Amino acid sequence: MSEMHSPKVSVLMIAYNQEAYIGEAIRGVVSQKAPFPFELIVADDASTDSTAEVAAGWAARYPDVIRLVRRETNLGLQANYLDAYSRARGEYIAICEADDWWCSRHKLARQARMLDEHPEYGLCFHRVVNYYQSDGSMSLSNPGQPSRITLEGLARANVITNLSVMYRAIPYDRLPGWVASVRLFDYAMHSLHAERGDIGYLSQPMAVYRRHDKGIWSGDLLGGWRMAMDVRECLIGHFHSSRRSVADCFAESYLEIAAAMTAAGDDGARERAMSFFDRLGMVFDGDDFGERVKQRSSRLQSAPGFLSKIRRRVSRLLPLPRIRG
Repeated sequence: MSEMHSPKVSVLMIAYNQEAYIGEAIRGVVSQKAPFPFELIVADDASTDSTAEVAAGWAARYPDVIRLVRRETNLGLQANYLDAYSRARGEYIAICEADDWWCSRHKLARQARMLDEHPEYGLCFHRVVNYYQSDGSMSLSNPGQPSRITLEGLARANVITNLSVMYRAIPYDRLPGWVASVRLFDYAMHSLHAERGDIGYLSQPMAVYRRHDKGIWSGDLLGGWRMAMDVRECLIGHFHSSRRSVADCFAESYLEIAAAMTAAGDDGARERAMSFFDRLGMVFDGDDFGERVKQRSSRLQSAPGFLSKIRRRVSRLLPLPRIRG
C-alpha cells in the first residue's frame, strides 16, 4: 500500500451526512492498484450522523493512506473543499465525493500515466456511469468526446463529471479568491486547471456518479441555471483581459443558459445578461438572444426520445459496477 510521506496523487473526499454511502466511496479509493504512493484526504464537515465515525474506522485500517479531517463546525461545501485542496501534497489531485464511488481499481494509475506522458495537459477525465437512485436506472456520460479538449471547448460546455477528473495540481495560494464564492466551483476548478494545459479524455467508464434528490440540480432547475450563470460571470471576468477568445466561448454558453431561463419563464435572466455584458463593455445582441429563446422554447416542448426511455428501463436490469472486497 502507499507510503504517506510522498504521495504522487492526493484524492479529495468531502463529506457531510453521508453515512450510508461513504464506506463504498472510501473502498473504491483504497482498493486502487497504483505503482506509486497516494493519499486520501477525507474532509468531514461536522456531520450530524455517523459519517465521521465510518471514515475513522477506515482510517484506522489504512493509516498510511487516509488523512481524516474532522471539523468541529460546519464550513459549507466550498470552504470544506478548498481547505481539503490546500492540504493536498500530491503532484496530481483526484476527486471522489462521499456519495459517489470508483469502480475501476486502475483509475488512478491510468490517469496519472496520461498526465505523465502528456506534460502539456493540465488535467484529464473519463466517462462515468450515471446512477439514478430514484428508479435504479443508469446511463453513460459524454459519449464521443475527442481524446484532447481545449479550454475553449470546455468553455462551450462542461463535459467533465467531478469524480472523473485528475488535475495537475495548482498551488493553493495561486487560486483566485472568487472561487470560494461560487456554488459550481467544480467547473471553475476544471477551467482554472485547463488554463495551464489541454484536457485529456479516457473513454473507459471508471466511476459511478450517484444522482439523487439531494443534488444541487434536483428540484430547482432555474436555481441551478442561476448558479451556472454565476460561475460563468466569474470565468468571463477572469479571462476577459488575458484570453479573450476563451472569455467569448464562456459568454456563448452564458447566453444559452440565459435564453433557456427566459424560455422557462424567468424574465430577469435577459436583463441580467444585458447588464453583465454592459459592465464588461461587451455587445449584447437582442435579436440574436430572441432567436436563442425561440430555439430553447422548442426544445423545452420536445418530449424525451423513445430510445432514451427504453435504454433507461433496460439499464435497471443490469448490475451496478462496483469494486468488491
